[in-house]
Formats: sequence, structure tokens, C-alpha cells
Amino acid sequence: MRKMMAMMVMLLSLPAAAQDYRGGRVLAERWCMACHIVEREPRSATADGVPTFPAIAAKPGTTAASLDSYLSTGHTRMPDFQLSRGERNALVSYILSLR
Repeated sequence: MRKMMAMMVMLLSLPAAAQDYRGGRVLAERWCMACHIVEREPRSATADGVPTFPAIAAKPGTTAASLDSYLSTGHTRMPDFQLSRGERNALVSYILSLR
């Protein structure tokens, strides 16, 4: 019974995770693409040594928590923008999907 309940919870969370991923891609294309390469196979390059999203995702220390923390605080070279918890979760899901 517990296994079945755990499986149901996991299946119910899949659409939300897929939705986060798609929403995160939209956010990345809208807000981040001017400076970062946000796609796995980019159509164009960026300058000034700005890390790509796939490179960020591939770093050994990159976790959902570390990305959320970074996106929750001010960025030194990035515009000052406020993301809601849902937007942060979506962006984190998208970045981690690029591994």
C-alpha cells in the first residue's frame, strides 16, 4: 500500500515538474538570453565570459538549493530583478534539465 501511495505521489508531481521546466525555459528566454546562452545547443554566442546555462548546470556544486539561493539574492553583474518562488523553481528546473 505504501509503495502504491508513493508511486501515485510521484506520478502526480510529474506534470508540475514538466510545467516548471517549460515555464523556466520561457523565463530564461525572456530575461536571461540577452547575456547567457540558455539552450543546450545555442543558435548564437554571448561575450564577456558569461557562463552558459549548460555550464552552470554541469558544475559539481550546482544543486536546486544553490541555484535557488543564488537567484534569491542580488547579482553582481546582473540586472536587479525579483523572481517569485514559482519563477525561481521553474528557472531552477530548467537549468538542471540541461545536465
